[in-house]
Amino acid sequence: LAAELGEQKIRVNAVSPGPVKTRAASGLSHFDALMEEAASRAPLHQLVTLEQIGDITAFLASPKAAHISGQTIYIDNGYNTLG
Repeated sequence: LAAELGEQKIRVNAVSPGPVKTRAASGLSHFDALMEEAASRAPLHQLVTLEQIGDITAFLASPKAAHISGQTIYIDNGYNTLG
């Protein structure tokens, strides 16, 4: 999509947050154990917050990210690096 829309100067990126404590997610079975495991396994040993996800998303929409397109930004304290 980024390649398709780039000629129109439209940037396309994706954000991929790690597990987030939300009310909807709390309905998952073993939710607390899942959150604890994710936090303990992430290289930074914590979960991301909705505010942190918003900060990165706002950055991507700002002129400061004018030359970033076609990327997936992981907002997960390094959890994605564990494979």
